[in-house]
Amino acid sequence: MEYVEQDCTIQHEGKKFTSGGAVVTPDYIVGYVGKPIGDGMGCDRCGKTSRRYLTDWHGKVIGTCFISSTWRTPNSFTSSVMHQIYAKVDGVDYTGRGQGEGMIFKGKRCKSQD
Repeated sequence: MEYVEQDCTIQHEGKKFTSGGAVVTPDYIVGYVGKPIGDGMGCDRCGKTSRRYLTDWHGKVIGTCFISSTWRTPNSFTSSVMHQIYAKVDGVDYTGRGQGEGMIFKGKRCKSQD
């Protein structure tokens, strides 16, 4: 699946803001970390972190993901934590980083599939 999201502009207090939106290619992905799936417990890969939806900018589900590890980023102005995230879209596994629910996730194809 190759996917490039379109029309990612909102208007707030008379100003327009545009996001790049989600992008899915065979080599890399940009998406947004969504809400937990079901009870939020367990995952396919490690059994101890919660599976989540992976969405585009408009909230459409494009795959699933899970947070495998988290560390503090005290000097960041956007979030106090960073997450290592694994995602699956159309049977392809990606790995990368993001800052949590509602935030952008950028990843590349896992080497084990090359």
